[in-house]
Amino acid sequence: MQIFEQHDPQAPQLEHQVLRVFYSPQEKNGEDFYFLKQDQHLLVYSGRYHTFPETSPRAGQTKLIADQIELPLPSIRWFINVIEQKFFKPPEEGGLPAHKLSYEEEVAGETLHVLRSMAAGCDHPGYTITNASRQSHLSSDDLQTLSLSDPWLFENGLMDYLKQLAEDYEQGRL
Repeated sequence: MQIFEQHDPQAPQLEHQVLRVFYSPQEKNGEDFYFLKQDQHLLVYSGRYHTFPETSPRAGQTKLIADQIELPLPSIRWFINVIEQKFFKPPEEGGLPAHKLSYEEEVAGETLHVLRSMAAGCDHPGYTITNASRQSHLSSDDLQTLSLSDPWLFENGLMDYLKQLAEDYEQGRL
């Protein structure tokens, strides 16, 4: 399995093709998201600055908290289909049973998991995608995950952007 270095917006790697940057879709946490392509993978880097509260021994200090998920390019269409075919449709039309909040499948040799989340972005529900084949850049005890809120996906253009990326990949333009 190919290993990727974490993106650094201040010193971008040459092999990271920046596709798009979404600045702070959630006002409360000020997190920026970089959508990148490297070889046959989509990399989504997220970074935000955290200022320690007055009750902390590091009061007033600021620290960058950054992470990244790496997904095979075919997973873009897979994610869209999981949302539209598994979560949006009733069981009699191929959707998940009402009590099931997650779906897992192997895509291009990597185990991916989508979970319906009640807090995927500040105070909003949404979806969390996990690559169970890759360890987090934050902690080797965790897997790579990315939470996407419903407002960002469906009101602020992320789902449309993902659909365009999927089409570009399928047409050989990505």
